[in-house]
Amino acid sequence: MPETESMPTEGRAAPAVPIFGNILCAISGKEGGFAAVEQAAALAGTQGHLTFLAVTSFRSGGAHRGPAIGPGRATEILERAEGIAREAGVPYTSEVDPGTPPARVIMDWSARYDLLAIGAPASSWPAKLLSVGVGDKALGGFSTALLVARPLEVERRIGDRVVVASDGLEASHALIDLAGRLAHTSGSNVTLVHALGRESPIKRGRPREQERTLQEQERTLERTRASGTTELLVKPGRAGVVVVSTATAADASLVVMGSRRLEGLRAMGSVSRRVVHQARCSVLLVPPETLAR
Repeated sequence: MPETESMPTEGRAAPAVPIFGNILCAISGKEGGFAAVEQAAALAGTQGHLTFLAVTSFRSGGAHRGPAIGPGRATEILERAEGIAREAGVPYTSEVDPGTPPARVIMDWSARYDLLAIGAPASSWPAKLLSVGVGDKALGGFSTALLVARPLEVERRIGDRVVVASDGLEASHALIDLAGRLAHTSGSNVTLVHALGRESPIKRGRPREQERTLQEQERTLERTRASGTTELLVKPGRAGVVVVSTATAADASLVVMGSRRLEGLRAMGSVSRRVVHQARCSVLLVPPETLAR
């Protein structure tokens, strides 16, 4: 399919520089992928740019192999994504890549972008932990920020209610700054959550330095948001369980958190992977190297 671009609507006031100005949307025709396009468009704004990628690959090897996504279907998928971008006034480009396996193709493409947006994995946790699906592979192999999108209810926005997970360490300041920019743009109600873990009551008291860090992060969010509210929650329990339960209680549209990108059996202990599979909302994962840029 030829490259197609949509220009911002004339007369519309130019917004501030987007948090993620150059976003790759990997789409296969599933509803989660189109939700990713809608939410990526909201993050990019009219000053950003979306690239839609349809990876056609092949069903099997041999002389008579056929594409997993035929040319006609690829055209339909991309045209629907382009319509979403045009309605939002966001410039876009459409690409088709016949490479295989799809997960590796998407990971290779994503290295050129600020953010990779995909639909939430359909597999359950932990039954298909080692799944070869694109979503599960992306969770272990992404090198840029990753938006794992779930459809929003009508009248909801991706950033209207945000839960930010912090480990209470200074290294998470950059993640808080990013969440603050998102809150400022979206006018979000923000919940900053920290999990204490499963230590004994004697060890459960937080070090004063960690407590000060969390309070400082709360003040950062209060300063940067344009409207909405900010709340700090410190709760006992494992981080994955605490983040998911907090997001559910807050009726969050988005969880923002860091990720170490664990793969294989090590992923059994991955907080971010558990949150992606168990949360009812979209999840924005940011690896350390992205925050350091």
